Amino acid sequence: MNTQRRYIFKNILNCRDIGGYPTPHGVTKFGRFLRCGIVNTPEDWEIDELNKLNIGTSIDLRGAYEANETPLSLERLDGAEIYNLPLYEFNVATKEGMDLPLAQIYEGIVDNNKKSIAKVLNTIADAKDGIVIYNCFFGKDRTGILTMLLLSIAGVSKEDIIADYQQTYTYIKPYIQTHSDVLWDTNSEKHYSLPETMEEVVDNIVKKYGSVIDYIKSAGVSDVSIEKIRKRLCE
Repeated sequence: MNTQRRYIFKNILNCRDIGGYPTPHGVTKFGRFLRCGIVNTPEDWEIDELNKLNIGTSIDLRGAYEANETPLSLERLDGAEIYNLPLYEFNVATKEGMDLPLAQIYEGIVDNNKKSIAKVLNTIADAKDGIVIYNCFFGKDRTGILTMLLLSIAGVSKEDIIADYQQTYTYIKPYIQTHSDVLWDTNSEKHYSLPETMEEVVDNIVKKYGSVIDYIKSAGVSDVSIEKIRKRLCE
């Protein structure tokens, strides 16, 4: 069984498997989900490497503007179903009036984009066999929120969810340092993935909705779909 956690590419940043976390249902399985950011259209060799992993579904969480500006061309993946399902229409750094702490921005996405979040989760629940790979730009904000929801469905502890999020800045920092000319926001705080940020988001979901699972249900995801996702992650 392949238990590789991190995959290193040129145009695909922060590419990580979310397997290996303990849950009440067993350990999350490798080879089920890959989270990543895609900063430029992947080259042929990167697509070749992804094809070796048996990608069944690709979900681009970026908005229409970003997807049009930088097409991923992941239709080159052999047999994969390709979706552009914006978790949030804008990158957090491009939206006017978003000069807020990152945790508050995430909370706004969670509270105000339930239909989009439900569409993504329901698509995952019914996805074909093979790895589900999902991305935004850095693989930090929108990808981080979706990862938190997926790991919560699996029963992963809050500490491990936070730790998974926290790793992101380490993996995107080299790109940030060498591509400052193409970044939307020069506010370095927006680029960090501090543990306090995700902790605040999870705690606020629990405070408002009772639990992350209750939030997911309130967004329009059924018990059946939640169980499908849990089984994909854990069985």
